[in-house]
Amino acid sequence: GTVLIVPRGVKVSLPLQAFFATEGAGAVFPHTLVILEEGSRVTLLDGMLSPDLPARSFGSGVADLILGEGAELTYVLFQQWGLGMEYFHHQRAVLGRDSHLTTITVALGASLSKATIESVLCSPGAVSDMLGVVFGDGEQHFDHHTVQMHTVGNTTSDLLFKVALDEQAYSAYSGLIRIDPGAQKANAYQRNENLVLSSTAHAETLPNLEIEANDVRCTHGATVAPVDAEQMFYLMSRGLPPRDAKRLIVEGFLQPVLDRISAKSLRDMVSAKVDEKIARRRF
Repeated sequence: GTVLIVPRGVKVSLPLQAFFATEGAGAVFPHTLVILEEGSRVTLLDGMLSPDLPARSFGSGVADLILGEGAELTYVLFQQWGLGMEYFHHQRAVLGRDSHLTTITVALGASLSKATIESVLCSPGAVSDMLGVVFGDGEQHFDHHTVQMHTVGNTTSDLLFKVALDEQAYSAYSGLIRIDPGAQKANAYQRNENLVLSSTAHAETLPNLEIEANDVRCTHGATVAPVDAEQMFYLMSRGLPPRDAKRLIVEGFLQPVLDRISAKSLRDMVSAKVDEKIARRRF
């Protein structure tokens, strides 16, 4: 596992990377603990990697993120397990006063990938941005559940999860915005967008609100749609073959989330991995 403790007032300028990798079948149990003390700042990419595995394998991972007052954390979970892996992940963040957390979940691998991603905003001024990119093909199965928990007022959370599916891939998304009693002036936003690239791919989405305060601003939305025929026509009329046109549409659909990785080196690396998987598709 990985333990990262950033002392009070320390601002790490370069992004950090930690990788958990396996080459053989079996079981893996990654655990990441990140503690940011008051006024500190860091960016961490947490990678999970393997080739396709020769036998059915199991993984259970945990990430605990703790932000002190005024701390800033960008946490990128990059999941690229090989086929054969069935991976379950639980991520929980606790945000202190005036802290800012950006979590970016990138899910490309595994035969089965199920993740619960939770942010608990328990002090005024806390901000949580929760972002996700999923690209599935073959018979991959993805299941993501997010929780935006506002226990006090004057807190903000913003969620955007984008999913693209081809062949027989499947995705289930459920999200909860919870506003506790007395958490006035809380702002929470949640959106899940799904792009279905074949008639046999399937996406389900279930956004939820539980609001027990009367002076808040909350919105949620979800879409499931095929590739836009007008976009395809436009690109093909410019000379692109159908395969390249669809690839560009998928890349453009996912890119707004990837662009929010502030560290350019990490953004370029993750974008290249996503583009690499998209480029392998025949569409």
